Amino acid sequence: MDTAGDDSDKPVNAPSRNYVRDAKAMAATPADVKEYPNSYVFIMDMPGLKSGDIKVQIEEDNVLLISGERKREEEKDGVKYIRMERRVGKFMRKFTLPENANTDAISAVCQDGVLTVTVEKLPPPEPKKPKTIEHIMDTAANDSDKPMNAPSRDYVRDAKAMAATPADVKEYPNSYVFIMDMPGLKSGDIKVQVEEDNVLLISGERKREEEKDGVKYIRMERRVGKFMRKFTLPENANTDAISAVCQDGVLTVTVEKLPPPEPKKPKTIEVKIA
Repeated sequence: MDTAGDDSDKPVNAPSRNYVRDAKAMAATPADVKEYPNSYVFIMDMPGLKSGDIKVQIEEDNVLLISGERKREEEKDGVKYIRMERRVGKFMRKFTLPENANTDAISAVCQDGVLTVTVEKLPPPEPKKPKTIEHIMDTAANDSDKPMNAPSRDYVRDAKAMAATPADVKEYPNSYVFIMDMPGLKSGDIKVQVEEDNVLLISGERKREEEKDGVKYIRMERRVGKFMRKFTLPENANTDAISAVCQDGVLTVTVEKLPPPEPKKPKTIEVKIA
């Protein structure tokens, strides 16, 4: 099966034959496109073509390629054409599908010389819920209730916690590593969360020790209160492969990388005759 003409070798000022042929095929192939509540429908006239002559493919994840070719019938002895108006050659159209198109749910039917390709829609996305890693119980403080011009106590507290929590971030060939000092905190006091699919939230809180009778503080310099940092993860971060280890007051969070994507192969959809 062949795809649209490749013009990678054509000189700057000299389009290749395939390039010109494909451009003409696209310009001469009218199509109707309809949107239904649950699908998109593409309708094209392809008279004289059988299902085996039509190709319906998905390229680059979201490009619908519809093509076919009708060849001139071989002339028989004694037959002379008086007029030739019916189109022969290549039929082709490309459509960039919307984000909600389900490329795994495509059907194609050719009936009476009319091709109908139906692309189902994906269901609307559900509201995102925070994803908890390991020992996480609750999320960071919510400032959704703070008045427009009066930041809440939690909002101010979180802002101070983020400003006062230094972190080292390292990139390895297969992972990202976040290192933070959290002295005096145990694993149960530290929360590692993924919010909104790609935001890494690391937080913890160290409380002041209760004073015992007869004990008097001469100086208080060690930090108490909330520790917090947020990091927007890169696209290749695997949020399903996160580990967190706290040792000697140092928290190390490792986020594995996703493997590089494989080259996309065109996907062919069977065309059925109604």
